[in-house]
Amino acid sequence: MGQAYGPGSPGFGILSAIMLAALVLWWGLAVWVARHRAVLDAVGRIRSWTTERLDSAVTPLARWLSVDVAAAVGLLSGMVVVALLAAGFTELLDDVLEGELITYVDQPVSQWLAALRDLWLTETLKMLTHLGDAATLAVIVAVVSGWVGWRIRSWLPAVLGVSGLVGVGVVLVVAKYVVGRTRPPSWIAVIVEDGFSFPSGHATGSFSVAVLVSWMIGRWVLRDWAARVALWAIALAVASLVAFSRIYLGVHYVSDVVAGAFLGAAWAVAVIVVGEWWESRRRSAHAAPSPG
Repeated sequence: MGQAYGPGSPGFGILSAIMLAALVLWWGLAVWVARHRAVLDAVGRIRSWTTERLDSAVTPLARWLSVDVAAAVGLLSGMVVVALLAAGFTELLDDVLEGELITYVDQPVSQWLAALRDLWLTETLKMLTHLGDAATLAVIVAVVSGWVGWRIRSWLPAVLGVSGLVGVGVVLVVAKYVVGRTRPPSWIAVIVEDGFSFPSGHATGSFSVAVLVSWMIGRWVLRDWAARVALWAIALAVASLVAFSRIYLGVHYVSDVVAGAFLGAAWAVAVIVVGEWWESRRRSAHAAPSPG
């Protein structure tokens, strides 16, 4: 058995300073993005230009196949993002199965964080970590998807919310039982958790819900650019804090949490891609002239 680590010492230590500095930098980045919308607008113009060129080039074939070129471009773009996130998860999965990370990354980081705990930070993260509980996430998704659906008079947000929550839960359970990784030793932890360690369920669920909920509200409710940026910044910051709390509290390794973030985000983006494609197809169907 190794050295036992407690909840931390009173005061404001180096780890607390690093966390606060990271949050300040993150918010500073969000403010910069909010003030420089032209960067994203340039990306949007490139996508519009590409869509127009493809539309003019393949219009006869697209009409014959009943394909919406704009929807197809969006679908392919989303699939690329999903593929990149899935590749990150797969790479971590391979490293975990081969045992490459446990000695050189996971265990040293867990012990380093445990040795630098501050009592106030421990108590704060012990409360914050419950935002990643399955029940809490289910309530958040139900409230947001119901509210958004009521605002736009559509069942689509509810369908996407349920698909995102249930789907990521199934994928998570399968991944945990396939890998079967044990949690960090009890002498590191300050809370008690059971079940398998890889990937972190709290990290997976938090990132999945953060991405999906932010997209729903930004897509159908918010119109102000700065408000959208603030929403995404806050949601991803909370998800990151929940994920970090699992390592800090000693119930997960770094690779568990990072893999969970990749998995949750990948599933959420996949659900979003389907939602955007469905919306594009429905708009195209309504805009198409009726025969005769």
